[in-house]
Amino acid sequence: MLLLLGVVTSFVLLQSCEKLKQVTTFKVKYDLPNSHFSIDSTSLLKTEMVLFTQTNPAINIDSIVGKSGLVEGVSFYKLKVSIVTPESAKINWLSSARITVMKEGGVPVEIATSPTINATDRSIDFVCKDVDITTIIKKPFNVTLYGNLNGNIPTLPMEVLLESGIEITISPL
Repeated sequence: MLLLLGVVTSFVLLQSCEKLKQVTTFKVKYDLPNSHFSIDSTSLLKTEMVLFTQTNPAINIDSIVGKSGLVEGVSFYKLKVSIVTPESAKINWLSSARITVMKEGGVPVEIATSPTINATDRSIDFVCKDVDITTIIKKPFNVTLYGNLNGNIPTLPMEVLLESGIEITISPL
C-alpha cells in the first residue's frame, strides 16, 4: 500500500512540474536585419535556382534573452519576400519557393516554403516550419532563397526585400 501511495504521489508531482513548466515557458520574437537583393532576367536560367544567399553573423542568444532562463529552442517565425521596385512587377514568374539555413560547413535545413503563389502577388509570406535552429545560428550561417520558375521570365530588373525574424522559446524552470 505504501508503495502504491508513493507511485501515485510521484505521478501527481511529475505532472504538476510539467504543467508548471508549460505555464512558465514563453517566447521572445527578435527581428533580424532586412536584406535587399536584385533579380534580373539574365540570372533566371534554371528550373529551381538560388535567388538569394546571405551570410549572417552568429546570433548571441544569451545577450537577447539575458538571464531569464534556459533557451529551449529557436525557430524562424517570419520570412517574407517582397518586390520593392519596380511597382509594376509581380511574382508571377515563380511557381513555388523555399528557404533554407545552413551553418558554415553544414548541411542546409529547410525552414520555410511558399504558399500558393498568385499571378498578382508582389510578396510571399512564407510558411515557417517548426525547426530548431539553435545550433545553426550560434556560428555564422547562410539564409538561401530558392525559387521554381513557371516558364515566365521577368523582363525588368527587380529590387527585392527579405524580412525575417526568429522566435526564442525560453523556460525559466
